[in-house]
Amino acid sequence: MEHIIIKTHEVGRIVSSALQYHGLSKHSSDLISNALVMAETDGHTGHGLSRLKSYLEQIKSEKVNICPSIKAELNGNSWLMLDADHGFAFTAFDHAFSRAVPLVRKNGALLVTINKSHHAGVLGHQVERYSEMGIIALMFSNSPAAMAPWGGSTPIFGTNPVAFACPRHTAQPLLIDLSLSKVARGKIMRLKKEGKTIPNDWAIGPNGSATTDPEQALKGAMLPIGGVKGASLALIVELMTAGLAGAHYGFQASSFMDAEGSKPNVAQTLILIAPPAERLIHFEKLFTAILAQPGTRLPGMNRFKKRADVTKNGLRVLKDDYEYILSQAKK
Repeated sequence: MEHIIIKTHEVGRIVSSALQYHGLSKHSSDLISNALVMAETDGHTGHGLSRLKSYLEQIKSEKVNICPSIKAELNGNSWLMLDADHGFAFTAFDHAFSRAVPLVRKNGALLVTINKSHHAGVLGHQVERYSEMGIIALMFSNSPAAMAPWGGSTPIFGTNPVAFACPRHTAQPLLIDLSLSKVARGKIMRLKKEGKTIPNDWAIGPNGSATTDPEQALKGAMLPIGGVKGASLALIVELMTAGLAGAHYGFQASSFMDAEGSKPNVAQTLILIAPPAERLIHFEKLFTAILAQPGTRLPGMNRFKKRADVTKNGLRVLKDDYEYILSQAKK
């Protein structure tokens, strides 16, 4: 498929314009645009520009609320509960950030839950933002059913991503970002769009057998990382997100991709810790020991390297995606 090279700020401006044309505020449009462009920049194209079409379709069908009234309630001193009012998750994340940072700095630790939420995109971007403020962040999100419980064949859990960021004194943060399926569902969607096959250990089709056809994989179930261990972790994420927030479990949530159906009402959870400065110094002993071995790296290093390359040379995007974005921004 044909690609073009474009500067990130330029494609970001066009994406924001398209969202504003469809009724979103400039603030929300900029947040969503930044999330999609950053996903594309970091190589997570399944959460990138290709998502814009489904977002706009869900705006038109009112599956997503473009003017949410986000509510926040503090339960004691250590639990911040947000109601995203069925809006885009990125607006709720920004609201949570502004409320959570002063609270975690004051109290040392904080639990944040968000319900009535939507597609979380690349979770790593959210925890990275906290790490830039000197805060350790662990984040979970549930998502519409895509993985079967261990031994089953019908999806119950989402791919349920987990992300962790740890600040460092003199370097970019340690950043771990993964989904609990062997690959993100968005990657299979992308390969389907590009007319490519998938490895036969990524998913099973509707008949329960391994498949290399992305269309059959999307109709069937994703396979977890680490077999039963990955399935168990997916269960933990469902409980830590939808369970704590009172939102829909994966098997209850409607698709992030379809314009029709009920609102997804998924959830995200953050565990935030403000470590004392001496602990950050102590962390470096472990990082130094890891990096002393030839061939090693810390999680996140490749992502930051890729960003630097995109900043220098421009962002490579599918021409079809770019032309679609232009068509929506120029209506």
